[in-house]
Amino acid sequence: MIAERDAEILPDHCAAEVVVLCCGNVLLGDDGFGPAVAAALHASSRIPERAAVVDAGTAVRELLFDILVCDRRPRQLVLVDAVDVGRDPGEVFELELDRFPKVNVATLSLHQAPTTHLLREIRDETGVEVTAIVCQIAQRTEEVEDRLSPAVLRAVAAAADLIRRRFLDDESAKE
Repeated sequence: MIAERDAEILPDHCAAEVVVLCCGNVLLGDDGFGPAVAAALHASSRIPERAAVVDAGTAVRELLFDILVCDRRPRQLVLVDAVDVGRDPGEVFELELDRFPKVNVATLSLHQAPTTHLLREIRDETGVEVTAIVCQIAQRTEEVEDRLSPAVLRAVAAAADLIRRRFLDDESAKE
């Protein structure tokens, strides 16, 4: 465990009060939704000092493990990812951890059992509030495709706005 005296060297994803982890593989089409949301949040607004927005890419497991083993953790963890659960393409919604699909959008996806297990452990064992904001993909790809479908591309701004209002604005800090 990392001692409190070492808090000044903690990475943002452990030290911030609110952490937004944006997951996905930018080389697999709509699976790049999370990193696109991270870029939109950084480009369009000032991230408050109490928060961190991290483009986790495909390294989310390592970041979640850091959070799990640190003495200091965020109060709120927000996961941003793409899913395929049969909704309208580009639809942005909150998804309960226990409802994440077993079928993967990509090989290194948030939806794989080890990652969702880590999320549940963080939620259940540490008291960190975990929220998943997801977007329904328009298409699944196995080939390199470095752009989002039009529906998911339109959803990026909506998701960034939702996250900003709900988790990053000054009013959300008072909740």
